[in-house]
Amino acid sequence: MTEGEATRGFLDTAAATFLARRLHHQRVRAAAMGEREGQATSRRPHTAEDVPPLSIVVMTVGSRGDVQPFIPIGRRLAERHRVRIATHGVFRSMVEGAGLEFYPLAGDPTVLMDYMLRSGGHILNPRRLDRVLVDAPRQRALVAEILASTWRACTEPDPERPGDPPFKAELIIANPPSFGHIHCAEALGVPLHMIFTMPCSPTTVYPHPFAGLDSGQSQPLENYLSYGAVDLVIWVGIHDLVNAFRRDALGLPPLSLVEGPGMLEDHAVPFTYLWPDALVPRPADWPPHVELANFTFYDMGHGYRPPAALAEFLAGGEAPIYVGFGSVLVEDPAAVARTIFSALEKSGARGVVSEGWAHLRGGTPPPNVFLIGDIPHDWLFPRCRAVCHHGGAGTTSAGLRAGLPTVVVPSFGDQFFWGRVVADAGAGPDPIPITGLNTAALTAAFDACRRPQVRERAQALGARLREIDGAELVVQSVYRWLPVEAMRCAIHPDRVATIECVACGQLRLCPECVPEHAAHLTRPCRYVSWDVHPDLGLVAELGDLVGDAATALQAGFDELVSKTASRATHSG
Repeated sequence: MTEGEATRGFLDTAAATFLARRLHHQRVRAAAMGEREGQATSRRPHTAEDVPPLSIVVMTVGSRGDVQPFIPIGRRLAERHRVRIATHGVFRSMVEGAGLEFYPLAGDPTVLMDYMLRSGGHILNPRRLDRVLVDAPRQRALVAEILASTWRACTEPDPERPGDPPFKAELIIANPPSFGHIHCAEALGVPLHMIFTMPCSPTTVYPHPFAGLDSGQSQPLENYLSYGAVDLVIWVGIHDLVNAFRRDALGLPPLSLVEGPGMLEDHAVPFTYLWPDALVPRPADWPPHVELANFTFYDMGHGYRPPAALAEFLAGGEAPIYVGFGSVLVEDPAAVARTIFSALEKSGARGVVSEGWAHLRGGTPPPNVFLIGDIPHDWLFPRCRAVCHHGGAGTTSAGLRAGLPTVVVPSFGDQFFWGRVVADAGAGPDPIPITGLNTAALTAAFDACRRPQVRERAQALGARLREIDGAELVVQSVYRWLPVEAMRCAIHPDRVATIECVACGQLRLCPECVPEHAAHLTRPCRYVSWDVHPDLGLVAELGDLVGDAATALQAGFDELVSKTASRATHSG
């Protein structure tokens, strides 16, 4: 055994022991929190019939690709419940066109995308620190506005629909960037279910997409710690805004540096991720309340009629390659467009190029290229032979569902994650970061999409994705983790309880039953006791860390001694 092997063995054992201890501590803490909040740590699966009709707010902040996956989920829930999608005003027509209620959250998604471009999209390692420092005050103001609007989304009528019935959320579904989710849930005493298109639950398998680390299981400790590091950096940047929101809007106490970053994890808030196990396997170190479903799709191509010029182009030769960067902004759109045109020409391919938010024009396109605006992916992609895009979860899922070889040109965040996923699945070449995009690299990527094995793998993957109803799996996951027993009326279980009769032994009652208890002391129902916080201070948390580190070092030392002794025995 060489010195390097001994060191590697020591580090591997120490890291594995440290991670096992941290996971154990967190799961014990979550179980204790569940007991104190009156939630069973192992629960009977609930079905739709078990859940009374609820008022549900779905909060989502981000680009179109962040919002659109929630529409099929909302529509499925709306079959039994009142559902409101709360997101940026620019998406009102899309949401209301799907037959769902809408509430406008603050924030302009183009501003958010511009900031991610300027910062390099890596929270722990920004490429443009100078721009981050300049833009940070504007982004903090945006976060404060988003926070305030999340509370209104839970409790107030749509300002453009003042005649709608009153709304008060009894369940909150959210993506993490909506920020106000858990604080609003705490104020209302209602359950929260998180849904997202990229991993934010700690695991040793891959790092947090915003950490700026290369993916790989060879760095389990770095992978695992990256989630807490990203959460902490975000919390440090906005904790004063969150605590002001809690104090002024919600009447809640402030959160400390230890409590804030880990609230979702400490309270074991259920998470459902929108990808299938067949594409990205569920990490074994995730707790039971973190689940996978599948991509969800809101198809908008039914009845779509393309412009005559586009129909003529599509019919005029080989199926084209779709190229588009969706909601991503690029610093030099004309240069990127010229690179795309040149690579299509050199690879002998035809292209349909979406201008998108990047405004990809670059002058008059060559005859083998057709420029398009906003066209439903579910209509266009089946008419293409490959796709090239930024790697957003929505566009990635649409291309894979269509069974198309995929080239990913990531700019920030989870786009690198999805680029790696596509390549590892064999459905496309290695991703090309936008900073490394050039004609030679893109031409080689387009050529790779012609390889039979890539086409076959993409087609097989598409067939599997089309078999799984992602929206139904998400709804089942939401029902599975609801505290249904605390939400139902004791007299009429098919109705939601809104009032608790203290005089009758905390009997939970629906509005129809309340008049019979008018003379009794009552109070609003709280389905979840979010105000129960972990018994942790900074000293206790540091004590746990030091203890885990000491145990890990001892395990590594024991492993080193054992191997050294074994080597001595064999050499003797």
